[in-house]
Amino acid sequence: MPRLVRPLHPLALSVAMAFAAVPLLTVQASFADESSSVVRSFSIPAGDLSQALNSFAEQAGLVLAFDASLTRGKHSNGLSGQYGTDAALEQLLAGSGLQVLKISADRYRLQVIPSTDGAMELQATTISGAYQTQSPVGPVSGYVATRSLSGTKTDTALVETPQSISVVTKDQMRAQNAESLNQILRYSAAVIPETRGATASRLDQLTIRGFSPATYLDGLRMPSSRDALPQKDAFDLERVEVLRGPASVLYGQGTPSGVINMVTKRPLDTPLHEVGVEYGTFNKKRTTFDLSGPLDDQGVYSYRVAGLFDDADGQIEHTETRRQSLSTAFTWRPDDATSLTLLGHFQKDPKGASYGSVPAWGSVLRSPTGRKIDVDFYDGEKSFEKSDREHYSIGYAFEHHFNDVWTVRQNARYLRSEGVYRSLYSNYLESDYQTIRRSTTASDVNIDAYTVDNQLQARFDTGSVQHTLLMGADYQNTSTDTKAGSGVYTAGSPLDIFDPVYGAPVVTPAFTTDATSRSEQTGVYLQEQMKWDKWVLLMGGRYDWASTDSSTLALKTQNKTTSSQDSKAFTGRLGLVYLFDNGLAPYVSYSESFQPQSGTGYGGSVFKPTEGIQYEIGIKYQPPGSESFITAAIFDLRQTNVPTLDPDASHMCNGTRCQIQDGEVQSRGFELEGKASLNDNLNITAAYAYLDNRISKSNNTVRYAPISDIGVGPQVPAEGTTTYGVPRHSASAWADYTLHDGRLKGFGVGAGARYVGSSWGDTANTLKVPGYTLFDAAVHYDIANINRLGDNLRLALNATNLANKEYVASCYSYSWCWYGSQRTVQASATYQW
Repeated sequence: MPRLVRPLHPLALSVAMAFAAVPLLTVQASFADESSSVVRSFSIPAGDLSQALNSFAEQAGLVLAFDASLTRGKHSNGLSGQYGTDAALEQLLAGSGLQVLKISADRYRLQVIPSTDGAMELQATTISGAYQTQSPVGPVSGYVATRSLSGTKTDTALVETPQSISVVTKDQMRAQNAESLNQILRYSAAVIPETRGATASRLDQLTIRGFSPATYLDGLRMPSSRDALPQKDAFDLERVEVLRGPASVLYGQGTPSGVINMVTKRPLDTPLHEVGVEYGTFNKKRTTFDLSGPLDDQGVYSYRVAGLFDDADGQIEHTETRRQSLSTAFTWRPDDATSLTLLGHFQKDPKGASYGSVPAWGSVLRSPTGRKIDVDFYDGEKSFEKSDREHYSIGYAFEHHFNDVWTVRQNARYLRSEGVYRSLYSNYLESDYQTIRRSTTASDVNIDAYTVDNQLQARFDTGSVQHTLLMGADYQNTSTDTKAGSGVYTAGSPLDIFDPVYGAPVVTPAFTTDATSRSEQTGVYLQEQMKWDKWVLLMGGRYDWASTDSSTLALKTQNKTTSSQDSKAFTGRLGLVYLFDNGLAPYVSYSESFQPQSGTGYGGSVFKPTEGIQYEIGIKYQPPGSESFITAAIFDLRQTNVPTLDPDASHMCNGTRCQIQDGEVQSRGFELEGKASLNDNLNITAAYAYLDNRISKSNNTVRYAPISDIGVGPQVPAEGTTTYGVPRHSASAWADYTLHDGRLKGFGVGAGARYVGSSWGDTANTLKVPGYTLFDAAVHYDIANINRLGDNLRLALNATNLANKEYVASCYSYSWCWYGSQRTVQASATYQW
């Protein structure tokens, strides 16, 4: 296929977009500096001071930073009438012992009125101010985020976004002691994390609505690779957002599941100093530090530096994990209209436990021998096992407001990842149901990924209709070099799965191939958000050009094969929301996705991209004046152009029957999720999902064609079968209660339960993996002002899988199943000042 002519490079395109906007900008009013002298109409009822300040920040359209402990238990007399900002704040804070410090035109900080005896001032550590003032990338107090960038790439309220989105905040991560993406999303609806169970510490393997999602960091795509995966630690994250359903209209190629966007920590307006230590089961040792704050009195320059060291034994016998990372961020904000944040990260994972599996016989199924495989069984050799990964990245986020209408943004990142992988793994179970044959594999992988996203946004009104228009162009370039080799292990006797004996020599297989791949994607998109009265309409369209050039060199023969594939696609999105005064917001939406496919059919015909379409109906509920958010959705999601067997059995490709793109996968279901910070004491999150994910079209009519009792079914699933590893039902609930008054002030407890229903463990739906329920718990104690005014020592004890239930998380076939995570208990101490 001839190569497509590529469009203008996005960096040049961003410059062109800026110059093209100049004539429009000249007719707009200049950017107005928000002044405290502007008089506005306020209506804030008397009551809790925190809620009063949140309401004020919303109505005034400003950002108010304060530590939640400053306002806890305090009352405000409210506000009604016409006031300037300063006068309004003075009345709201009357008698509270608090005052505000103006940082910039629309940014304020709350602090204790200095005492006459020289006591230290308590600095703010979190950003409050909900609704319009809550930053979509900044800290959130409690579990309830109200705004997001992931759903629209603009700062938009979740209740106004016509698609299912959930946000896991830093407070929730901390309460549950989540340290990986799998752990962060344990309590999110329609997300099945840890699909590889106890091996999940190495890879972030999970599904959303039955499909594997793409992972993004600060809105830019992360490269995917088993052996050089740049896995992000939860300590570096401020929040994680899950956008469910097709999202190509904003992000380009991807599966129909949606995207997971991780948001890194950014520099804070107020000082933060934190150090932490942790110790727990499996000889877990972890140390962390996090430093942030302004570098000058005006807040023009601010910084953040965070790092960690983590070392533990793996949950599988004879394995270990280790991680070291350092993250840096620096923000330059010369005025209210401009900000530039530089982001850097280095991480090394020299030990990555094991990716090993167990056979179904003796784990999911009762073994004819009458024995059960130990939950920590290891199928490899410690002296040979290796997973050594290292990655670093540097990027930036730039934003400039030309005036009150036009804003330009550019986000960019370069990432380099390297991985060395060696493994001796279980291949199949012998007919004695007791010994396994093993194979070896080795690889060295290098990845270079460049990503840039340019955006031009306009906010304006036409009569009573409010518009947010977004024009964008993004570019991705990922180059991968992989040297790989494999072989059948014959040096030792088959391994006894019930009484393993280790120590036999293992020879590293020679590299047999050197494969290189370069993939590019260029996309241009246009989105319009219109708000009229209580109606919100979202429309978007995007066109993508994607290409992949790959070559494989056979190192033994020096024969080289090359291939080139080009794809282009248009994707769209349409959604409508109605905002009731009582906080209810029903919505409908339609969205599309595409994903390029490698491989060819009969006669060398190139596969087209798979396509995803979704119809979704839902309702969101955000009660006015309360920190709670509930969403429910019903969806019908279909992926078409899926490869299936060629109906003509005479069509052969490389010695096997060809495939043709007549297949379809359908995912239909219902999901419900709610989060609430009901008061300063209680935080709750709960979720439920029903999912029917199945092969709706396939040319394979053979439902089960086993090789033997211990073999596997067909690799091309038959029509009507359910996708393996996807449970029909899943549910979770977590609650955390903390006392803020009385003798037990600072003491809190948390408890949660997670249910994952049964799933199929093979493509033929003959192997059923039972469901399971797990319980988690936490106890924590915050001691304020332990050394100086404003500091805090947090002691915590977290336990997951409290009952130490032994269960199988999933199976890929009768030969490969994975035990779930065992009980962990972690004790931690974190000091902030």
